[in-house]
Amino acid sequence: MAPHLVPGWLHNPGWHCASTALSDATAFLGHPLSEAMCFGLGAGLGFAYLKGEVFYPTRFTATRSRILETNFFENLGIARTWLTVPDPDQALKQAKAGADQGIPLLMRADIYHLDYYQSQAHFPGHVILFWGYDDEAGTAFVADTERPGLQTVAQESLKKARFSNLPGYPVQGDHIPVDWALPSSDLRPAIRRALRKQARDLFKPEYAQAGIFGFPALARAVTDLSDWGGAEDWQWSARWFYQVIEKRGTGGGAFRRLYARFLEEAAALIPELAGLAPAREMFAISECWSELSRLLKEISERDRPEGFGEAAEGLAEIFEREQALMEKIQGLGESG
Repeated sequence: MAPHLVPGWLHNPGWHCASTALSDATAFLGHPLSEAMCFGLGAGLGFAYLKGEVFYPTRFTATRSRILETNFFENLGIARTWLTVPDPDQALKQAKAGADQGIPLLMRADIYHLDYYQSQAHFPGHVILFWGYDDEAGTAFVADTERPGLQTVAQESLKKARFSNLPGYPVQGDHIPVDWALPSSDLRPAIRRALRKQARDLFKPEYAQAGIFGFPALARAVTDLSDWGGAEDWQWSARWFYQVIEKRGTGGGAFRRLYARFLEEAAALIPELAGLAPAREMFAISECWSELSRLLKEISERDRPEGFGEAAEGLAEIFEREQALMEKIQGLGESG
């Protein structure tokens, strides 16, 4: 029996899992958007800071919005959101049924269970695009970020990957069918909404009082970072922070480089953006993030916890520059 693949499947390798998958999805549906545009329409910039023994590492950081995909659909005026499924068997059955009908599926998955990663760490917030399956071989076919073509994963592994109860990242067969239509070909209103949403999500994010997300979390991290050397896993905390800035599908510079590319594209459609040149400043900020990541990597390789004070100073500068730029971006979103 031949594999079941969605006719016309495609994959253009990219930097980040979710924005690459969304770009592939829009191309499949006949209204292609670049990865950078998808990321920006999703107001994808963010920051998260969680501290405690239940987290791994105990100083857990992230540099992307946790609601990028939801933002993407809301800003474009498309009625779609993450759906869940009660159990792994039903989730796989539903994905196969969609492929049989020519409908690919956006999925959240834990890379720990995706065979081709061979990862030693869990991360259930990863996004892939399901394109088909082969029951005879017991495999499924997915598109994944920078990897060319389709990746083969055991169906049993995919079932495990789609269900996770790790603290902070519950995943229960989360999926979105790729079957929508773009309400309008004029992206300018959606871009303005996305600019407003990006600034709002950073200045006044969900759970702001707890200092978990956005600028409140970044301010908390600036204050705490000097003391990270007192943590038992200070090397892993520094290494993780380096990775979520420069590695792990960020496109470099804590996703800020990818967002700067979005601002460049948006400037061609919104003249005020070209006039204030926020892309230039965002590129500069991304370089500051990259510089910080190099220091964190060096710290993680030291025998003694030295350098966290210098890292805190670098993060404080980033915080100040990002707030100033987001104030400008918020104003652009509110005009016109």
